Amino acid sequence: MAVLKQHHAPGMTAEAYDQVAEGALPSQLEAEGFHAHYAVVDESGLTVVEVWDSVAQHDAWFNVVVKPNLPPDLPDPTFSEIHNSNVR
Repeated sequence: MAVLKQHHAPGMTAEAYDQVAEGALPSQLEAEGFHAHYAVVDESGLTVVEVWDSVAQHDAWFNVVVKPNLPPDLPDPTFSEIHNSNVR
């Protein structure tokens, strides 16, 4: 069953996100199990929301490509199974 990832980075700016995303997003399109990526910036920081086939597929890509470029004190992402979706 597909999973929804939510990863909040308190205090992260759009500029800091863009630096990480520039190197990471092209490979994400090719990552096994990847479906969608969204980044939302608000007054508390930045939140990334993604859809993957599984947590394991996410972790296989994220731990190699993204995690080494993030602050070590960043909270871990949360995952929820997707019960239903309707995509155009």
